[in-house]
Amino acid sequence: MTKGCTVGYLPQEGVFVAGRPLFEEVMAALDELEEMEREMASIARTLENSQDDALLERFGSLQEEYRAKGGYIREAQVGNVLTGLGFEPGDWHKECGAFSGGWQMRIALAKLLLRKPKVLLLDEPTNHLDIEARNWLEEYLAAYPYAVVLVSHDRFFMDQVCRRITEV
Repeated sequence: MTKGCTVGYLPQEGVFVAGRPLFEEVMAALDELEEMEREMASIARTLENSQDDALLERFGSLQEEYRAKGGYIREAQVGNVLTGLGFEPGDWHKECGAFSGGWQMRIALAKLLLRKPKVLLLDEPTNHLDIEARNWLEEYLAAYPYAVVLVSHDRFFMDQVCRRITEV
């Protein structure tokens, strides 16, 4: 793998998260952006009292990277993915442990999609989805900017998402 390549994997089952509200749990997938935001705030505080050109340049490059990675629209991205996967806005404040196994898989899928790994490995991603969520995922993956490798028995889904199919 090349330097900087990231891989995300969604197993077929066995995922369980608890302890935080849904929206907060899924937002945690974007913790890199939160760390960047904290660093920008720290630099901004320092720059209020001094004129450090190197620090100002770091702030500018950090701000541009934050923008490019969707930092300014991350809450909207989380809302879009949660809605696409069938979560109602009223569910967003429920504790994750209250969701059943199929919904737990949707939580894991949401976090994975938001991380946008360069290689996305999905094992039967449509197993726990209703038709609306399946259709949304189909559109999302068809437009995914990086590599998607998936295992599925859903031939129609594969035909819509995949450019190359290998049968084993």
